[in-house]
Amino acid sequence: MVIDPFSLTGLLVLAIFLIGMTLIVFEAQLEMDKFKPAMFMMSGLIVIGAHYAFYDPNGFQYFLQAQNEIKEELFGLIAFMAFMWMVVELLNERNVFTALNGYLMRKGLGARSMFWATGALSALLSPFLNNITTAMIFGKTVKSISTNQRYTHISLCNIVVASNSGVWFLGTSTSLMVVLAGKISIAGLLLLIPSALIGWLLFAATLHFFYLRKLDGQALIHLADQSETALKPGGAGLAIVGFCAVFGAVLCNVLLKVSIEFAIGIGLGIVALYAWLLMHRGIELPWQDQLQKVEWNALLFFIGIITSVACLNHVGWLSYISRLFEVMHPTAVNMVLGVASGVMDNVPVEAAALMSNPDLGLNQWALNALMVGIGGSLTVVGSAAGVMAMSLDKTYSFAVHLKFLPAILVNFFGSLGVWYLQFELLGLY
Repeated sequence: MVIDPFSLTGLLVLAIFLIGMTLIVFEAQLEMDKFKPAMFMMSGLIVIGAHYAFYDPNGFQYFLQAQNEIKEELFGLIAFMAFMWMVVELLNERNVFTALNGYLMRKGLGARSMFWATGALSALLSPFLNNITTAMIFGKTVKSISTNQRYTHISLCNIVVASNSGVWFLGTSTSLMVVLAGKISIAGLLLLIPSALIGWLLFAATLHFFYLRKLDGQALIHLADQSETALKPGGAGLAIVGFCAVFGAVLCNVLLKVSIEFAIGIGLGIVALYAWLLMHRGIELPWQDQLQKVEWNALLFFIGIITSVACLNHVGWLSYISRLFEVMHPTAVNMVLGVASGVMDNVPVEAAALMSNPDLGLNQWALNALMVGIGGSLTVVGSAAGVMAMSLDKTYSFAVHLKFLPAILVNFFGSLGVWYLQFELLGLY
């Protein structure tokens, strides 16, 4: 430990982190984008630098080494997220997702069927599109057809939990962080498919029977305007190329050991070349504009959070997390981290767990990815999908989300139970 956590430096770094996290938790009430306090939290670097300048000039070597490690970790995370966002934006410009919504509405599904369809599609697509994208796509579907506020809230909760169940691939930032840290492979994440999907099914069934059925006899949905839901020229081909690019990136990672951020970058290049080809065939596609529509506020949030957690690690605060794994059963600690991710935000919780670097096997790192990922559903501010739901419907608040907590706990403990059966009792990993 380079700096004592209870020294003035250690306490100042902790205070900066806590102030920033408080602002992030209350971002909706403060109407403040959470990247702003996250970037402020990086000022812990200044405190640590000042400590070495005034008290221990020889310690600068450790400080520089720590910063190099942060930069290496951030490159993989930011590169992957930016590349995937660009692929999604290219598909979005061709109305691929809007057409999917239009298809659902044209099928004339009833309220219950739309509840299950939007939830299932969120659960199946979020591992590839990320949880915030699926929450946005299908949240908009619900908003466009719902005539009952209670139905809107139930469906949005379903979409949030389903989107966060994408932990079995790279649909949540926490799963991506675990993979990039080298704690688990993509093949290892795929082992979480039963836990994640069965957990969501149990949750959705609970929501259906104990919440949705109470609305029987009420007018819940109407047929929305579908005039803008047609797939644009070249959209189908671009969707196929995009799927093949992502699938090929996974194969390159699993079989050829190409780092996933580089593999996705190659996939983006293939998609962009196909978009260029469409343009030269006379199809108007502003593909360069779409490549620039990366959610930089989200990327800045990750930069700030991970840097601030690294500051906590440098002054010794994260050593207490690794000690937890020594004095408690790892399963219990991962459950605690899952609950913590719902209270604050799953990104700093996962960053703290990774930087504390406990000695865990594949089964416990898989549980860690599962618990921290789905734990973000416990409160509406615990995940990007929840924050997206609040932005789509201003009446969907922290208090509204908590009304569904019994059903969300079914998801949490149901997924945990399936993991225990698969990994601990049957040893299937």
